[in-house]
Amino acid sequence: SAHYNKVNDYDDGVTTEQQLEEGGSYALKYAAGNFTVGYGKSFQAPELTTAVAGGTTDAEYYENTGMSVGFAVNDDLSVSFTREESEVNYAHSATASNDVEMDSIQVAYSLGGATLSLARADYENVGYVANEDATETIVAMTFAF
Repeated sequence: SAHYNKVNDYDDGVTTEQQLEEGGSYALKYAAGNFTVGYGKSFQAPELTTAVAGGTTDAEYYENTGMSVGFAVNDDLSVSFTREESEVNYAHSATASNDVEMDSIQVAYSLGGATLSLARADYENVGYVANEDATETIVAMTFAF
């Protein structure tokens, strides 16, 4: 498991910060036999420079959650599934937010010194915009020398 926390106060000439940039995360991973499961959470709060209440959509913080399950079928073939969610919380506004969700399945096959991998990801509410969906497919071949 890992954990970090950071606070940044950059000399950006702004003297009216209402919130400094801050972030942190933790992750847990457990393996038993051919199965591996993982869970992680991260938080990120951007710098806020305005105290204006209402009408703005400044993000107070983002909360991200990731979960994964992997299975090694044998020494050469593995499959895994990942779900990630990101939630934005607004600072000065009652603006409704839409969570970003991503589901992905990955397959990797080793061929001696080469690995062929395939990943398919489905995204919902890209950019926190309702019904802004996307799909991505990645095929990759890596070689070990």
